[in-house]
Amino acid sequence: MSGGHDARVEPTHTLVQISDPHLVPEGALLRGRLDTGAALARTLAAVEASGVRPAALVVTGDIADGGDAASYARFRAMVGPVAARLGAEVVVAAGNHDRRAALREHLLGLPPTDEPLDTVHRLGGLRVVVLDTTVPGRSTGALHPERLAALAEELSVPAPDGTVLALHHPPLPTALPLTAAIELRAADRAALAGVLAGSDVRLVLAGHTHVVSAGAVAGVPVWTGGATAYGSDALAPDRGERVLLTPSASRVDLFPGALIVTSVPVDPAVAATFGGAQVRAMLER
Repeated sequence: MSGGHDARVEPTHTLVQISDPHLVPEGALLRGRLDTGAALARTLAAVEASGVRPAALVVTGDIADGGDAASYARFRAMVGPVAARLGAEVVVAAGNHDRRAALREHLLGLPPTDEPLDTVHRLGGLRVVVLDTTVPGRSTGALHPERLAALAEELSVPAPDGTVLALHHPPLPTALPLTAAIELRAADRAALAGVLAGSDVRLVLAGHTHVVSAGAVAGVPVWTGGATAYGSDALAPDRGERVLLTPSASRVDLFPGALIVTSVPVDPAVAATFGGAQVRAMLER
């Protein structure tokens, strides 16, 4: 019997999720104390330094904390060159802090309308569908029947490698008191589950909560990525709220018949580093 390892199976598609950067204009700080621009820059630098070449950077909302033109232009200037060097498409979902018209005009270069930002992206055989869960002027999420009907029509024809659905509000309940007050409506979560059941959707990517978490709806895995701006403590004392300076991104690897999503902390304390040659030698042993 051989003691060798099976040949490594490579992912067919890799995505990087970035969520909730809450950018403010250059020179400003979020709430007067958080440098969200620096946190996003470090996140992008970590992605680029990894050597991973994702098919897309999927941004799941709350791009500009105030929904202002200057912050969208700043995001575009920061992310655009990195995406170009990676050869990655930038896929954007709107969040409750975003303003649709300004996002369209100053980030995407589209006519400034307030229509929901629902888009479809083809990454080879993988389809990424973006669903806008925002309600202008409110922090809660909603999905109207005609939008769900359009989603069902899109999903009626399967993609060769399946579909990833990206949105801002997770289609799941949350244990955090503040987030529970601004979540996607329970009726809409149930309606979305009805659309996803039996479809080719392999994964739902969401943001909004600032807490890395996982669940499922209609048998489809749901991953809520961490925020680059700041994290929230799911075990804060006395059911309170505690802000954590723990920016993170998420790596999504899709394989034939399987997938894995990995939370990637930015600026962690490093105890040891092994180069690629060292790792390959370990595998050989």
